[in-house]
Amino acid sequence: MTRFRSITQISSSRAGNGVIVITTKKGKNNQPLRISFNANVNIADKPNLFYKRMMSSADYITTEERLYAEGYFQNTISAYNSPVITPVLELLNAESNGTISVAQANSQINALKNQDVRNDLAKYFLQKSVDQQYSLNLSGGSENQRYYISGGYDKNLDNLIGNGYDRVTLNANNAYDLLNKKLELSTGIYITQSKTTTNNPGIDQITYNGSSLYPYARLADNQGNPLAINKDYRDGFIQNAENAGLLDWTYKPLAEIRNANNTSTITDYKLNAGLKYRYNADLNAQILYQYQRSANEYRNLQSQNTYYTRNLINQYTQVNSDGSLTLPIPLGGIYDFQNLTGIGQDLRAQLNYHKYWNDKNELTAIGGYEIRALHTTGSSYRLYGYDPVHETSQAVNYLDYYTLYNDPYSASAIPYSNGQTDLHDNYRSYYFNGSYTFDKRYTLSGSIRQDASNLFGVKTNQKAVPLFSTGLSWNIANDSFYKWELLPMLKLRATYGYNGNVNKTVTAYTTAYYYDASQSGIHQPYATIINPPNPELRWERVQIINLGVDFGTKNNIITGSIEYYRKDGKDLIGTVPYAPSTGILTFTGNTANTNGRGLDLVLNTKNIDRELKWNTNFLLSTVSDKITRYLSASPVTGLLQNGDGLSQVPLVGKPLYALYSYKWAGLDPANGDPQGYLNGQVSKDYSAIISSATPDNIVYSGSARPTVFGSFRNTFQYKGFSISANITYRLGYYFRKSSIGYGSNYGLGGDGDYDLRWQKPGDEQHTYVPSIPTSPNNNRDFFYNFSSVLVQKADNIRLQDISFSYDLYRQRIRQLPFRHIQFYVYANNLALLWKVNKAGIDPDYQTGPPPKSMAFGMKADF
Repeated sequence: MTRFRSITQISSSRAGNGVIVITTKKGKNNQPLRISFNANVNIADKPNLFYKRMMSSADYITTEERLYAEGYFQNTISAYNSPVITPVLELLNAESNGTISVAQANSQINALKNQDVRNDLAKYFLQKSVDQQYSLNLSGGSENQRYYISGGYDKNLDNLIGNGYDRVTLNANNAYDLLNKKLELSTGIYITQSKTTTNNPGIDQITYNGSSLYPYARLADNQGNPLAINKDYRDGFIQNAENAGLLDWTYKPLAEIRNANNTSTITDYKLNAGLKYRYNADLNAQILYQYQRSANEYRNLQSQNTYYTRNLINQYTQVNSDGSLTLPIPLGGIYDFQNLTGIGQDLRAQLNYHKYWNDKNELTAIGGYEIRALHTTGSSYRLYGYDPVHETSQAVNYLDYYTLYNDPYSASAIPYSNGQTDLHDNYRSYYFNGSYTFDKRYTLSGSIRQDASNLFGVKTNQKAVPLFSTGLSWNIANDSFYKWELLPMLKLRATYGYNGNVNKTVTAYTTAYYYDASQSGIHQPYATIINPPNPELRWERVQIINLGVDFGTKNNIITGSIEYYRKDGKDLIGTVPYAPSTGILTFTGNTANTNGRGLDLVLNTKNIDRELKWNTNFLLSTVSDKITRYLSASPVTGLLQNGDGLSQVPLVGKPLYALYSYKWAGLDPANGDPQGYLNGQVSKDYSAIISSATPDNIVYSGSARPTVFGSFRNTFQYKGFSISANITYRLGYYFRKSSIGYGSNYGLGGDGDYDLRWQKPGDEQHTYVPSIPTSPNNNRDFFYNFSSVLVQKADNIRLQDISFSYDLYRQRIRQLPFRHIQFYVYANNLALLWKVNKAGIDPDYQTGPPPKSMAFGMKADF
């Protein structure tokens, strides 16, 4: 991985944030056939659904009973369109209506208090993931030819039951030496075909009335048969609809997995060809060409047995005056199909020069021209009344509006999802990179590049960006005056230059989405503007300064490097609010500049170097960044709500990922209300606190991403055995702990902090969780959930992984049928060793850490 080297200039239109260099395997001349086989399986635990504390079923039901007694659900229960209510509310309503006795209602409700839906979710929807990987490689060569062929197969079972992934890969490359080895012809082909099955959408998609499922839901009976849960409609409404001739309207999440048929396939192949002609020992020219085609097909067949299809058919069912039914959406399945095909071509012509003379001078240079083009086309459509056996479907009327069965006062057109995609991306580049080294001591390097794209500017001179870099290095250890034997390797280096970035979400021209008449209430085609024209749109540029030192002690007992870097982003592309009077709400363009700097330290030590070997690798990185220019001021609510380390919060002078909050003044001892500050005084005027908040008077805690991070790995080797353990650390950042929000329903279904709430005077001495409000107060909730009391330091240290291997060689054991065989075990995501916060929370995974995994494998070389 490199942040700023010559390779970033070769790829600089995409290299603003660094480049990962991958060297693919190749055969060797005059090498007999070699075969290598690798097989491994990785097993990971189920996700822990009980890690994050949630309101218990007993507290949920108690809250429901309180709300019911206060009449909170009365409008819902009596609504004309029969919106869904929970089983407990059905029981309470039945008791109120005299349908069941108080004793019967209490008996059934008390039984539900002991039910936890997470048990069913863990049993029927989650499993241990199992990833299998197999590969076979063949390589070799003769005097004038070399080859490498590999094949692989992956089969993965996801931790969501019903989901999986299969992949087959084939890679072959050849190189031929012609014309007495003056001409080299290389060819390569890489083919990948994969299939992803997504029949389980995830437990978060099992919802009640569009929100989180009530915690006492039961998803299967004692024999594992699917049970229906309350999702969108009341039991009575469902029964009446079925009696009227509609399809079964119940929702059984477990059955949905079994009825799903949702797959996507990707077929990708790359063809490479290259010619290299050697004019002499110093100069050669090469031409490289790559053709790539990637075809992605998405197929989702939702049969009539699925809830989605039954629900849609029922919603649009029309009841005639004689009681008969008309089905605008016909019986049968609903079949969604999407395809996306990308064809890319890349042509590069390059001169390479390398000369070494007089034992003191070395000159290396490359120069080239590259053009790239990517054409992406796609389409999508939906078929109603689909019969997969006979591959037939039925036409529907997309233009007319139909009264909905579940809401007689609403009308809607049948959903239409046909669409087309056609995208073109073209790039052109010139580049040069060269370096001169004198006496293996002093090196001067430089590079220049110009990139052009059809995305930028309207005028020709605005489509391109010139990029350059220059560097110096001094190998002090090779100078005659340097005599320090303790540090026989010492090198200083410095580079300065510009890289570039491409943002494909915006162009210099007006961009819009186009819709056909079926999506319009007036039955006319229309378009919505994505971004207005921006003829001055420019490339993003990143100015980088690197200063580094490489060192090594005698016999390389200690080796390492220290590197300081500074990255200044210029003309960065971002989105800012825009005056609605212009016809758009946001504008995307060159809106921001940033400044970043950091330090990287690498230390490698040989602690013991005998038959028993002990090596240590230590990595330390520090990083800081800030916004230096932004065309629009971020609203305070945006600063507060987006401090999760994932969302960008631009504020000049602060990091892009930062955490802000309201200043906390504790709980009111009299009633447990949260308190803040207004004009320097303790206050409970939440509306005023929120409306008067500015970037200057809210609390800035710090970065929401680590500013210091690294790892510490120790490796022990003895004969054929090797074991290593890796400890990682992340320091200097903050996180916001999630907590309860009472809303208008006393926090029903909310965070487990409900148990810790203030309930009586004196509780404020040991809790910061506010009391239940006497009346709904959204500003009170908002203030508390974004107050500084919930902000904690996120520093942590982890035992990230342990690996163990054992190697056998034919050199030691002549009877082995192979040259070398290795057995290995790898364990990952092992333990959180230390955390600074006292809440018992993993700051990086508040909903639960990634499951522990264990991989077992074998690699054999013949």
